[in-house]
Amino acid sequence: MFEKLPPKILIVESDEMIRTTMCNTIERYWFSVVRASDANAAMMEINNGNPNVVIISSKLTQPVVLSLVRDIHKAMPNVDIPIIILLEEKESKEGYTSIVGPLIDFIHRQFTPNELMLAIKALLRKSNPVFQDKVIKYKDLSMDLATYRVQRGNKQIHLGPTEFKIMQMLILSPRTILSRQHIMEHVWGKGKDIEPRTVDVHVNRIRSLVKLHDDEPPLIKTVRSGGYCLNLPGERD
Repeated sequence: MFEKLPPKILIVESDEMIRTTMCNTIERYWFSVVRASDANAAMMEINNGNPNVVIISSKLTQPVVLSLVRDIHKAMPNVDIPIIILLEEKESKEGYTSIVGPLIDFIHRQFTPNELMLAIKALLRKSNPVFQDKVIKYKDLSMDLATYRVQRGNKQIHLGPTEFKIMQMLILSPRTILSRQHIMEHVWGKGKDIEPRTVDVHVNRIRSLVKLHDDEPPLIKTVRSGGYCLNLPGERD
């Protein structure tokens, strides 16, 4: 059994000082933290990888918070993701009744670090998430998601951040044909002005880097008018 990655917490807070303080607090509990200053940045982080808990500050304003929660649920329809809304000291929860649910919690400022961590841990127990293996493998290729080390056989492979994300997608779903559009949205985020050809360039670079011998077939298969995958339909591992 591979070691698991720690829970990933996404903090959406417009105040940089408060955001930094919360991140430092959560990281002391050996959790992984990603941060966003607004709703657009938050959705980019969602598209880059599902967090286990999302913390949203009401400083973004109530309409933005409500819209962001709905967008998160749309982006992750098959995942019950816990969300904590940080309210101002005398702010009422009444304006948020449309999003109330078993995995939605509210905390009023000024909360203590202990109160925040208790809320996070309680929601994690309720949602019972499946944590990602630290090391993922496909045949003789392994990726360490914590150290970003990639190895095939005895060969150390140096992938850039974009290539790493694409390779990770392929390994996590080896029998799924990933379209160029799906890869673009996952790696760069929705609405980005990225050409499909850019995906082809990165995939070709990955193929070159992971190749052990010049005469071996490419590790990543191309599906005409479909996209890319590691295992073609009907192909054995």
